[in-house]
Amino acid sequence: MTPAINTEMETLKTKIMELQSALLFTESSSIVKLPTHVISDVELDNEGNIWFVIPKPAMHIEAYEKEIPAKLDFFKKGKDFFVKVRGIAFLQTDLTEANTNEALSAEMRQRMQDAEVIVVKVQVQVSELVDNSPKPSQNWLQASRSQLSSWFF
Repeated sequence: MTPAINTEMETLKTKIMELQSALLFTESSSIVKLPTHVISDVELDNEGNIWFVIPKPAMHIEAYEKEIPAKLDFFKKGKDFFVKVRGIAFLQTDLTEANTNEALSAEMRQRMQDAEVIVVKVQVQVSELVDNSPKPSQNWLQASRSQLSSWFF
């Protein structure tokens, strides 16, 4: 991995871990779709994959696709930024990969053992860090001067 990509991944990891909450949207064209979920307690592995658990749906897990295009919108009230991620969500029915992944904490592995949840790994394809900080406001005189100068120059 190049240093620029590695730095970008570390920044993304730091911001996601700071926010910790996201909305999971699946973008499948399948008839049987996973509903939108609020997720929390996410973890990232060394490859930049995002891991979390969601409640097991009422329908049998085999009814769902195992690889689903997905979107994650990370947010936290009071923070002046949010993170948008697009990628492929993998529904993990075999926990071998999760249990052997040293980047995941013991707490996450413990949560994954619960029979009432499904483990999801999202392979990040595109990510966007959005700055939502308030812009400094101009007084009406500065705004007028700026508008006039843009008209005449």
